[in-house]
Amino acid sequence: MHKGSNILITVTPSGITIGDTTIETKGLRPVELMLAALAYGVGVRYVDKTGEPYRLECQIDGYQIVCVAKCSGEEDKCIVFRTLTEGLLEFRCQEKF
Repeated sequence: MHKGSNILITVTPSGITIGDTTIETKGLRPVELMLAALAYGVGVRYVDKTGEPYRLECQIDGYQIVCVAKCSGEEDKCIVFRTLTEGLLEFRCQEKF
């Protein structure tokens, strides 16, 4: 669980900085980064449990995304999985420019 975690993310033209780590985003769409976070969060548990590589395949149709992958039974322990499948993200705008 991530209770009390505070994560600062800064977006620049060349990439995304999360804490002290910068990820180059050239050529990637936001939806691909979101699905990469899902695959990593669920996949790392799958790899730990099975020792096999994890593969997530997603079909995007407008605002609908359907992903298919092998499951380990640990998916509910992934905050990204739960947020995306249960709608647990709240986004508040500070101000409009």
